[in-house]
Amino acid sequence: MRKLDGTTTLNVDDIVRNKDLKETHIHDILEASAIINSKLELNHVLEQVIVHATKLTNSVAASIILRDSDDDLAIRYATGPASDRISNIRFPATKGIAGYCIGTGQIVAVFDAKKNPHHFKEIDKLSGFKTESILCIPLCVKGETIGCVELLNKRDGTSFNDDDIAVATIMSNFAAVSVSNAKSYDNLQRTNSALKSELFSKDMVVGKNKKINKISQSIKKLKDAKSNVLILGESGTGKGIIARAIHEQSSRKDNPFVTVNCSILSPTLLESELFGHEKGSFTGADKLKVGRFEIADSGTVFLDEIGEIDKSVQTKLLRILQEKVFERVGSTKTLTTDIRIIAATNSDLEKAVEQNLFRRDLYYRLKVIVFQLPPLRERREDIPAFAEFFLEKYSNELSKSAHKFDEECMNALVGYDYPGNIRELENIIERAVVLADDDVIHISDLPDEIQYKKKGIFDSQIVAPEKTKSIHDMEKDAIYKTLLECSWNQSMAARLLGLSRDKLRYRIKKYGLEKTANN
Repeated sequence: MRKLDGTTTLNVDDIVRNKDLKETHIHDILEASAIINSKLELNHVLEQVIVHATKLTNSVAASIILRDSDDDLAIRYATGPASDRISNIRFPATKGIAGYCIGTGQIVAVFDAKKNPHHFKEIDKLSGFKTESILCIPLCVKGETIGCVELLNKRDGTSFNDDDIAVATIMSNFAAVSVSNAKSYDNLQRTNSALKSELFSKDMVVGKNKKINKISQSIKKLKDAKSNVLILGESGTGKGIIARAIHEQSSRKDNPFVTVNCSILSPTLLESELFGHEKGSFTGADKLKVGRFEIADSGTVFLDEIGEIDKSVQTKLLRILQEKVFERVGSTKTLTTDIRIIAATNSDLEKAVEQNLFRRDLYYRLKVIVFQLPPLRERREDIPAFAEFFLEKYSNELSKSAHKFDEECMNALVGYDYPGNIRELENIIERAVVLADDDVIHISDLPDEIQYKKKGIFDSQIVAPEKTKSIHDMEKDAIYKTLLECSWNQSMAARLLGLSRDKLRYRIKKYGLEKTANN
């Protein structure tokens, strides 16, 4: 052993070779190993490593610290009096006893933390925990140190001894492999989920519907084009999915894809979000903010709900489209950006232009390429595939056994009109999975409005929309129909339509919808 500033640095092999472990220790280690390896989930492995390391060394607190990148470490799991305040925080890889342990691959025993030059005092300040002694064990796999287990303070007030070091060392050997396997499994699960989402996104773009297939073919032709795109369609029809598909199939796919929902920000905040602002440019601007147009340079900006943009912001947006230049709020310095803009709306922009709510020149700049997405009720042939996807997704997420629909249930799903479109279908399937009692989704698991529709209760009340109706009229019809089906319960209707209650109330007033004695 070599002591320096209250620190003992030890070699793993020497410890195991020179220390005879008690039979009880061996039994406890084998039991801990079995429990740790009983599951592959990363959180389970991290938790059990910490629980058993703390128990076997009689420690007050402990944490597992893993490499987050070449430059950073992250406290991935912690236990003890201040665990909630330090879990998941990140710090430089060169800091602390943990950084020293991981950097050298050596076991480090610190008998008096306040005298040790490597002790990272900021963690104690953050947690309020007083660190006295530390035992830090590296987690090494195939010659690479992936992290460490850090044990803090013995419960009996003594320092960590040779027994503690020997036990923790042996535990670290199998814990390192377990953590590495769990991380690989976690990454595999994430990749699998991402691939399924990607496959579903492509299915949404392609599907079986002729209109969607035509849009898909057009997207392929836009690969090298710089033209702006305007996507029209009701709420929940997948406008964001189409925008992402356009970006992913373009020459800009390796550059940023930045989304901005224009309907949720006030004009001032939206301007700051898009163009950025200088420090001190307005109250609350305590630091420089880089805007989305600057972040997305060489990539794509997706402006969702562009029909909600205030005219003061429309003017600046027009300049971006025409000249590719802008200034941050509060700055006179002109910046340039190379972006492609994809805009989407469920509003009738032509009518907004006529009412002087939307700039005519901006409208024509945006509508170079226009895609009109059909509502889900016009692509019923795709409903079974969507329903199956959402069923698998939520059965896995909610750990439920449901994996198929009975025939009556699927017929009801296909026959429903979905005023909230694909988003509503997803919510319906999630609800059904939660309520399902066995491995089959039945019609009784579906919302009342679908069951009633199946029985013809609403048929006499609802008038099918005319094919020649504008987006404005279709939205009005969809909202009115949903209100009818929800007995004018605005909270339920807003949820089905994917709107906030305030936005639903605004549209009720905008379209002059009123509840009558008959509805």
